[in-house]
Amino acid sequence: MRFDKSKLPGLLTTLAAVLVPGLALWLRSGYSYGAGLMALGALCFLPRWVRYRQSPGTWLLVALFMGMAVMWYHLSVLDGGTGQFDRPVKFILGAVSLLFAMCYPPTARIFLWGIPLGSAGAGFMALWQVCVLGMERATGYTNAIQWGNMALLLGCFSCIYAMSFWHQRSLLWRLLVLAAAAMGALASLLSGSRGGWLALLPMFLMLMVLVRMYRPQYFGRLLLGCAAIVVALATVMAFIPRVSERVDEVYLDVSNYLHAGNSDTSLGTRLEQYRLAVQMIGEKPLLGWGMQGYVDEMHRRVDAGDYGRSIREYNFIHNDFLDIWVKLGVPGVLLQAALFISLLWLFWPSRRRMALWPADSTPWREALLLRILGSLMPAMYLAFGMSQQFFVHNSGIVFFVFLVVALWSSLHGLERASGAVR
Repeated sequence: MRFDKSKLPGLLTTLAAVLVPGLALWLRSGYSYGAGLMALGALCFLPRWVRYRQSPGTWLLVALFMGMAVMWYHLSVLDGGTGQFDRPVKFILGAVSLLFAMCYPPTARIFLWGIPLGSAGAGFMALWQVCVLGMERATGYTNAIQWGNMALLLGCFSCIYAMSFWHQRSLLWRLLVLAAAAMGALASLLSGSRGGWLALLPMFLMLMVLVRMYRPQYFGRLLLGCAAIVVALATVMAFIPRVSERVDEVYLDVSNYLHAGNSDTSLGTRLEQYRLAVQMIGEKPLLGWGMQGYVDEMHRRVDAGDYGRSIREYNFIHNDFLDIWVKLGVPGVLLQAALFISLLWLFWPSRRRMALWPADSTPWREALLLRILGSLMPAMYLAFGMSQQFFVHNSGIVFFVFLVVALWSSLHGLERASGAVR
């Protein structure tokens, strides 16, 4: 039996889509394998996809990715030389890979398995690092905050995956996916990443809206489920010393900063950065200070004793929008806001969009799941960015961009199979 070479690009994008979440958190640079494979496929099969007729939504995402590349070129000026292109190139490769994946979309059913795989892998990695290696916080192979937040995202996505097919799959399947979700949440707890748990609020609110739209009879159960999750988390926090200590530190850090001006703590440093950012934004709100200008002015004010020395070592502010605003002004804020708002608008599972498939059919459930996950990406990243500049780190850019590519192209594959698009 001969292999059909025409199927090779589709197999490649499916494998790459699985690997993006599947290996992200338990292999060194695990988020890069799927991204690299998809970018390689885009280059190898360029003549095949370059003339494919893309949708307006896809071109919007491409334009926004390219805009982010330009923005991060200016924000990486201190890296100098080729280092200045490191972050922009990832957005550019994401844009190119998106065009390729839209022509040869991944198989949604297979891609979705990468989510619980990555969530479970993160949990095992966290247990290994904390319980076997004796590390104070699970970090994977990257920053503990980044890693813990991405583990939380995959854990939440796995839970929604289980809910979406609860009555269609076997008991064993449900237990496996729920166990993977729990492992992702455990990984986040063991990472000690506290700020990321703010992302649960927009997730719960969005799920409540969607349940009211599609399953109003389950709205009460969802509220009970949310309450049960809160109780479970509180219990875990109380009985895991490392976690309870991190929670107690929140009150101590804030109290010490407000009453004693101590900025030499994790939260104290952030609060001092926010105070500086608000002051500097007020002086140049429209166009910002520029990357070099911000660093020079921040150093000057710290050296003059106006702000705590703990913030001097950071070239970025631990808040996405404050960091961009103080450096690039209103245009930078509008660009990042446009990216998040556009993703929410493109993925939102309206009744009109979901009418392409018979209600409750397998493609309908897969499309609904992809749209929910795609809508949650900007909401959760926005929450993550409240206490961390997520796109400063390579893991934050690659994971975000290529998971969006996988979600959007997989959704397109379902729509194309329905006959709604060619």
